[in-house]
Amino acid sequence: MAASLGFLSVRQHPEHGYFGGYLLTNLAARPLEFHCTMPVKPSRAQELLYGPTLDDFVCGEQIAKALVNKAKLKPDLVLTNCRAVLAIAQVSNVLTAQLQFEADDSFPHFRTPQGNQSGLQSLVVDPWQLQLPASVQGAEEKVRSLLSQLAANFDLTEPFQRVSDALLEAHPIAKAA
Repeated sequence: MAASLGFLSVRQHPEHGYFGGYLLTNLAARPLEFHCTMPVKPSRAQELLYGPTLDDFVCGEQIAKALVNKAKLKPDLVLTNCRAVLAIAQVSNVLTAQLQFEADDSFPHFRTPQGNQSGLQSLVVDPWQLQLPASVQGAEEKVRSLLSQLAANFDLTEPFQRVSDALLEAHPIAKAA
């Protein structure tokens, strides 16, 4: 089966909760699947009990895991613009990396959850800067190998704009928020 990439984004609105979107593409950036979540609003008890780990729990262990498991295709690599999504490594063996770049402003009243910064390793695959969970053995080599297969003009940030646009289309509340 041909290689595929996943692009997973989670945004959080203070009133409406967390919105997740997941686009799978082939290595030519053509869409293969798209999935999104309904808004996820943690209870006050969860906010208190999870404390500073709430973003990791909601984004990685709940939203990212659900989106990846729902997809029919299993990507070779899931890229995210949300560091908290990397917590998926605690509940799934999908190879995941955070692509570091300036986020778009399609969601002006939303924030990108940051999550925990510990246990991450930095990786540069020119021109891209990424972060990976340090606990995943061989991740650096796998990511380098996969990204080296991409055309030189493949813009890894562009699919995140498509995810944002699709989330805005799927959730009119996000437009009004």
